[in-house]
Amino acid sequence: MRHNLNTRPAFTLIELLVVVAIVGVLATLTVAVAQQALLTTSLATSAANIRQLSAGAVAYLADNEHRFWLYRRGIADPDRRGVEWWYGFEAEASLSKPEGKRTIDMEGGPLAGYIPGGISADPSFRYTGKPFKPKYDTGHIGVGYNVVLGGGWLGRNEPMKYWDFERPGEVVVFATSAQVNTFQAPASSKNPMIEEFYGFDEKETSIHFRHRGRAMVAFANGSAGFLDIDESTRDKRAPEANVGRFAPKGSFLHLR
Repeated sequence: MRHNLNTRPAFTLIELLVVVAIVGVLATLTVAVAQQALLTTSLATSAANIRQLSAGAVAYLADNEHRFWLYRRGIADPDRRGVEWWYGFEAEASLSKPEGKRTIDMEGGPLAGYIPGGISADPSFRYTGKPFKPKYDTGHIGVGYNVVLGGGWLGRNEPMKYWDFERPGEVVVFATSAQVNTFQAPASSKNPMIEEFYGFDEKETSIHFRHRGRAMVAFANGSAGFLDIDESTRDKRAPEANVGRFAPKGSFLHLR
């Protein structure tokens, strides 16, 4: 009688089920660890951008009679025609391009030269559960500016001064921001998309509560913290994206 020494017993059904279960658990743990790493990276990037912008704001105010900068300013210089947004300069040729193809120089805005360490593209938009719709092809910072301080959306009003506030430690200058878009292709009512948004006021639903349901903010006195969403303002077109406001529409709480 000859024995095949290479023959090994096969897995039993129970053993196979145990192996499959173990692989499933390991895969779940790996995904959970990866998701946690992404959330940590997102939080760190938001914190760094908020911190840098806040430091730049303090320096800017000190040099400009403590008056805030415009949200938007048209530039008619023949050598530099375009729009100076609070977050950078957009040349005239870019303004007519489709969203996602526009170009912004994030070192060309009013805070240029005041932000000590620069700002980074925030990866948070990729992890909201909704497809991301970019506005520019040159990055996004995921932060909005309090338009009430900055002369309105079109820059027609005089920006406010720091000394106008009774409680500067409660006035938000910057906040993590975003918008739910359902009206510009490829977004639609059946395909809501999340996109960067650069301002907030008493009307817009544009605060992004992306850090475990909270928004990261910078106050006028240089401090930073988190604010909770007012559930009545949650954008129901994409509730899981956590876009809303920290006060009901029409309220100037934390705005001035």
